[in-house]
Amino acid sequence: MALQKKARQILRWALAGLGLPLAMFAVAALLPMRIAFPVPKPGPPADYAAARAEIEGKIAGAPSTLSEAGRPRAFLHDQPTGNVFVLLHGLTNSPEQFNMLGRALFERGHNVVIPVTPGHGKADVMTEQLGNFTAEAMLGAANRAVTLSHGLGRQLTVVGLSINGASAAWMAQNRADVDRVVLLAPFFSPHGLPQWANAPLSRLLVRMPNVFLWWDPVHKAELAGPSYAYPRFSTRSIGATMLLGIDVLEASGKSAPACGSILIVTTASDVAANNAVTARMAAIWQERHPEAVATYEFPMDDHVPHDFIDPKQPDQRVALVYPRLIEMLETGKPPGGLTR
Repeated sequence: MALQKKARQILRWALAGLGLPLAMFAVAALLPMRIAFPVPKPGPPADYAAARAEIEGKIAGAPSTLSEAGRPRAFLHDQPTGNVFVLLHGLTNSPEQFNMLGRALFERGHNVVIPVTPGHGKADVMTEQLGNFTAEAMLGAANRAVTLSHGLGRQLTVVGLSINGASAAWMAQNRADVDRVVLLAPFFSPHGLPQWANAPLSRLLVRMPNVFLWWDPVHKAELAGPSYAYPRFSTRSIGATMLLGIDVLEASGKSAPACGSILIVTTASDVAANNAVTARMAAIWQERHPEAVATYEFPMDDHVPHDFIDPKQPDQRVALVYPRLIEMLETGKPPGGLTR
């Protein structure tokens, strides 16, 4: 009897010990979270010389901790151009990811700006900077680059890949001073996650201690692909990006997007981003502003990966992707004007 009593007492202690962590997880996941993403109020666009000087000054003043691949860059003609593109790179990558595409656009007569997202582009690819990642910092850097680029040409297009697809989506919803927004494989939620779990998981990942996970748990730091890309990502960066996407989704249910031209490009082969959430956002925008929104999806048979931009990815398909993508970037419409 004494042993049974002792066993029951140990069980109660064990359950009490489990109860506190479970309660903490429940509070972290379910307690509402509000993050302020203020809409910038840019003044009159700077003239070309002033805009170029400020952008080149920012590039020259980039931190010495950045690798050469991680440095922001701009490909600029000697005068304003009809189109200006701001290209926003993906998670754990760097401005080099867009270098080939940026040069191709420049050679077609456009001015191009490629900023670096905070915490990215470090020479030390094992940096833990992304443990401090916030959506406010990511969006703030993107907004500043866009505002600075206004004086470089007539029509301003913002292109955001993956996590910065969420930044681009926020601009589509909130910034009327941007002429066109293009979302490339936007990441609002992990592939396969039920949509009801999106908000709780985002809050949990932001509130709990950060964890670094290997992109490739087998090869770890010997990750195949670009040498400048980090082999690990942070759980906090995923949660923060999801929160930003939730903010845009909620706003889209209340008002039409501010941007008059939105193109969403996805791939059916994506195993990183949740295309169902992207489709939901596209449908809401199309309902409120149908003439402004177009979509295109690379079909499964094309085997186009989530990162269909970086030519150094081992499964890259840029020879197939770039011609279609450049046409879409310049026209704001799917190839041949058809939505797929």
